[in-house]
Amino acid sequence: MPFMPEMPGPPGNREAAGTPGTSETPGSREMRELMERLDAVVASARRAEERAAEWSARQFVGRADEGRIVARTDALGTLVALEIHPLSRKRLDARRLADEITAAVVMAERAATDARDELMNAPRP
Repeated sequence: MPFMPEMPGPPGNREAAGTPGTSETPGSREMRELMERLDAVVASARRAEERAAEWSARQFVGRADEGRIVARTDALGTLVALEIHPLSRKRLDARRLADEITAAVVMAERAATDARDELMNAPRP
């Protein structure tokens, strides 16, 4: 392999390149700070996506009639399941049964809304 001598560059060239042991130029310092801020924003966005994915996979529960009526909603508050114990069907008339079902559904919806609000109001860096 032929010998190729290293060509010296202009005197300020090493500083601009960020050679160790030299002072940083204002432009390179600003670029480094901007890259650090960008990295922080990207990391924050990833964390927000993870929290949103966890939240959207959750189900929220509301109970009524001493726990014998159970309503489950998804993260948006849409009813996905309703369990009514046979004892509730026997001992409650139609009006009271409807009121208890409504109470359980409202509790589940409220839990979903509270979780969404908590997610949206979480502190951001």
